[in-house]
Amino acid sequence: MKLNKIIEDYVVSDQIQADDIALLKQHGFQTIFCNRPDSEEPNQPSATELEKIAKALEINFIHQPVIGNAITQKDVSDFKSHYVNAQKPIFAYCRTGTRSSMLWALSESSDRSSKEILELTASAGYDLSTLLR
Repeated sequence: MKLNKIIEDYVVSDQIQADDIALLKQHGFQTIFCNRPDSEEPNQPSATELEKIAKALEINFIHQPVIGNAITQKDVSDFKSHYVNAQKPIFAYCRTGTRSSMLWALSESSDRSSKEILELTASAGYDLSTLLR
């Protein structure tokens, strides 16, 4: 698990495993966003399994699965609502971290310039230049 900080209170990563959640607790994360559909790949831990562990460690868990090339305006709106209302800092994951970065970027597009969003996501290792122009 690699922590890719987009902004101070929003960090993204690739798929996590059950034992990563205790490390997230040590890092002080208050909420986990899972943007990955269950069973996307073999041997991927289910969101339900990870949520159970997170809740036992008093970390909030929000499962909002999205398909990377099919993110809808409703997905962005739902994400924004979760993001605004979530306890921070937030750790978000999907297969590579790209979908979690995309959702954040699209939800911030009315509050930040495309240039700023692209710089922040690029500094975290995600090139979203085809998403925002």
